[in-house]
Amino acid sequence: MISSGDAGMKESGNIAKGSKRYSSPYPVAYFMIVCLISLVIGALSTARGTDLLGLFIVLLGSAAIVLLVSSIKDARLRNLILLAFLLRLGLALFHAYVMPLPDSGADALTFERLGWETADAWLRKGEAPQLSGAYLYSAWIGMLYFLFGRIPLIAQFTNVLLGTFIVYYTWKLAFLITDSRRAALISTLLTAVFPTLNLYSAITMRESSIIFFTVVSVYCFFLWLEKGKLSQMVGAVVLLLPASALHGGMVFIEIVYVFFFSFYHPKKKRWVAFSLNSLIAMLLVVFIMVAFGDLITNKLPQDMSMLFSPDYLGEITTRAARDRAAYLSGLAPTSLLSMLLQTPLRMIYFFYTPFVWMVSTPADIVALFDALLYVFLSIYAVKGLAYVWRKDKLLFWAIISILLVFLVVFAWGTSNYGTAIRHRQKIVWFLTI
Repeated sequence: MISSGDAGMKESGNIAKGSKRYSSPYPVAYFMIVCLISLVIGALSTARGTDLLGLFIVLLGSAAIVLLVSSIKDARLRNLILLAFLLRLGLALFHAYVMPLPDSGADALTFERLGWETADAWLRKGEAPQLSGAYLYSAWIGMLYFLFGRIPLIAQFTNVLLGTFIVYYTWKLAFLITDSRRAALISTLLTAVFPTLNLYSAITMRESSIIFFTVVSVYCFFLWLEKGKLSQMVGAVVLLLPASALHGGMVFIEIVYVFFFSFYHPKKKRWVAFSLNSLIAMLLVVFIMVAFGDLITNKLPQDMSMLFSPDYLGEITTRAARDRAAYLSGLAPTSLLSMLLQTPLRMIYFFYTPFVWMVSTPADIVALFDALLYVFLSIYAVKGLAYVWRKDKLLFWAIISILLVFLVVFAWGTSNYGTAIRHRQKIVWFLTI
């Protein structure tokens, strides 16, 4: 026989089991997800194309970022990522509702307008603008406008998110190269607060997209140098393609990848004259040029040998030396020797202009401040390179190769310090390491 006490205990046990079953967190989570989806659908159907929807999406995105960042165990890194996000978001909101930020006219307005024209054509089933090169960024804006309506804040917010992830991957890359938490945190701080990185993460410009794909690509490349997995090199090459499509100059970094992949064996930690990787690299180059050639070389001549032509480079530099902020406007290469001699000079001008004697307006003072930051970063970078040289000479030559390729390409493609300010911030994250 079962006593009344035993029966009571059995009944209590059943009730406890039932309460556990009904108090499971999964139904609550499902209910919250359904409510969230309902909110999004309701917002899209009733507030499409309004600031209310833009702010709603920013709020949801911000909540997602906070949840992601809160999972980071390192408190200092967590705070720096949050700082980077809040700075960029604050600038985006300031631009949207208070006053326009610098460099948010001309190109930024063109990108936004073409994005709306593209979305409008898709909605009306009309003929969309033919977009290529830099204007692929407008196609991305068009996709956002097609989904949510013409809300520039949403396009800005995607740049805010990309800018935040740039800071995070700078941390990962710096820690991978230096194996020092302190050095990685300093790199993260500099990238988080650097003025132009914040500026171009808050307006409708392509720079954040270019930098994001480049930094993740370079991170994969250095992972390959350490671990030697083919998937990491493929990731490095593939991730650089969107950056190259948005700006053809970035494709030259692929040369560094191909060289190291062909002649260095990470697992054996030695250089080789020829290997299977060399053959794979040649096939990969052929495939990329056939499949994506027109997309990633939109700013380059069809005949690549023209890049070593003094006449061609002279034409490029003359065309780039426009407006009040032009520099070296009277200096054009006349031979291969003059090209070689001018390269260091153009790199200096690209990185450090305007010089003090070029300042003539209040805007030039801001530009001078930016140039002084690069002087500071250059000193910091030299010290960092000295440390890497002592630690690992392979890493040193990999870093130097990427820096030199970038500087040579953009130094010859730029002869205006206004343009230089925008272009040199594409590599500032690498200087902080």
